[in-house]
Parts: sequence; C-alpha cells; structure tokens
Amino acid sequence: MSKAPKLRPDLPVWYDPLSPMGAAVRYVAGLSPLFNWVGIYVLKGDILELGPFIGADTPHKKIRVGQGVCGTAVATGADQNVADVELVVLIHDRSGKILGQIDIDSHTLNAFSPELEEAVRQVANDLGELWPAQEKSRRR
Repeated sequence: MSKAPKLRPDLPVWYDPLSPMGAAVRYVAGLSPLFNWVGIYVLKGDILELGPFIGADTPHKKIRVGQGVCGTAVATGADQNVADVELVVLIHDRSGKILGQIDIDSHTLNAFSPELEEAVRQVANDLGELWPAQEKSRRR
C-alpha cells in the first residue's frame, strides 16, 4: 500500500489516489490468506474488462454479461458467493448503476465468510462512491 498521506480523512484507509483500483485489490487480497486471486472487472457496455489483479494470469480478460459467475452477477444485479469457487461483489455508483465488480477466487471450500463478504462489499461501496474521482484522474 502507498505510503502517501491521506488527503482527506473521509477516504478509506486503503485508498490511494494514484491507483484507487489497484489499492483496493491489494487491500482485499490482504483480507484473507485463503484468497488465491483478486481482481476488478470494469463494465464497458455488455463486456466486463479485467483491470488490476493479484494472482495467476487469467485467460478471462473480457467476460460477456450473462456468462459465468462474473457475467451472471451483472445480468442479475446481485453479488455471487459460490462457496467452493468465487465471490463476486458488484460496484455501484451513487445512482445504483453497475460500474464493475470485485472478483475473488479461492481453492478453499467456504473461504468467504459473511464477515469477509461484508468487508469486500464495503470496499466495493467505497469504490462506487469514489468512482467519479477515479475516472477524472484517469482522463488526465
């Protein structure tokens, strides 16, 4: 995590203005040693595009809405907790629009406790709140 001082006290402890999504991935990856892969997918039209991630390389750089666990989360508008595989938590903006998702894989059965799921959901909520600032900083 960045050693930069927090610019605003209302920002999450993990937030790094130079790399908000990367900082979120690093923070979530550190929540549990049972997480084998953590990444963020950004929704662009009907395609989820892979953003920053930690873990093995994946062939799933782009996922169509409705395909697999990640695509199903967007198609149904609901987070997905598949106990032996994956946790997908949607990122919504302030109006409720889906912007992307945090995707976590584990090789451990029941790796995603309610407490961990809630912690990931809080990061997703924070990202959604901060998304406009992220987009402005990426356009510069």
